[in-house]
Amino acid sequence: MSDEAVPDLRGYEDTDLGVEIPALNRGEAWLVSECAGLQFYAYGRRDDLTGERIMPRLGDRLHLVRVPDNQHDANAVEVWWRNAHQIGHLPRNAAGDVAPLLDAGAAARAYVIGEGDGEAWSLRLIVVGPAAEPLYAAHIERVAYRATLPVRNEKRERRLRRRAERFADQLQARRVARVAQAVETLLAVPFEPDLPDVGTEVDVDHVARLLACSRSTVARLAKRVGIVVGRYTWRVPLTREFDAEIRAWCRAPRSRLDPDSVRAPRIGCESPRVFRRPFGLAQAAKAWTSAWA
Repeated sequence: MSDEAVPDLRGYEDTDLGVEIPALNRGEAWLVSECAGLQFYAYGRRDDLTGERIMPRLGDRLHLVRVPDNQHDANAVEVWWRNAHQIGHLPRNAAGDVAPLLDAGAAARAYVIGEGDGEAWSLRLIVVGPAAEPLYAAHIERVAYRATLPVRNEKRERRLRRRAERFADQLQARRVARVAQAVETLLAVPFEPDLPDVGTEVDVDHVARLLACSRSTVARLAKRVGIVVGRYTWRVPLTREFDAEIRAWCRAPRSRLDPDSVRAPRIGCESPRVFRRPFGLAQAAKAWTSAWA
């Protein structure tokens, strides 16, 4: 069968098949099939009376003859040309659908749509009429399926992309949660900073880098021991009290983790352009819940 709802019969207008063009354009049922058994019958041989080679031409009318008493197939449908030469029969699968309708009185008109070259399975025929309805209906269903395939593929691709994005967010949420858990664990672990000797002056920004904290935190620690750190104060004396205050702060648990401060790298294959944005703990929690929605 072709991939179209109506067979392309351009060039058949002046043949026997040409009379079927209006009916086919109106939606008459049809099917195209190979002719089986060509090598066992008269196809390709010489006519005993005329000496002409028995080769039906494009558009020639064929006749379908039911043979219910066939010993090999009760659905056998023979194919005859000019009512004088049996050239083959319908393949078993096509005959199985056509034969019951022929027995019920449904019409079936057959024509040559591919004349072949004298070899087996080379001739193709078209059957027009109600007897072709089952195979025609299946063919139209396939045509409709192929016609809507691009739209369905696009919808499926969007659905799979959304599913992949949700799963990528879910994986990222797990990574962020693991990083946050590790950071919270490390925040509770005391550490000893490598401070300069007591009595020397220290750079406020240098101390902030040593403690992995902000400049304002260093200023707050200094204020507790009476050292004022102003906006433009760059260096302060490291007194014994200031040193002790810093070390006590390092031994104490840190403050509560800021969820938006947690970052986790994305794996390359999980990084479409739409996700090239900061991904903190708050976004991770949202992604975790939406991934299972």
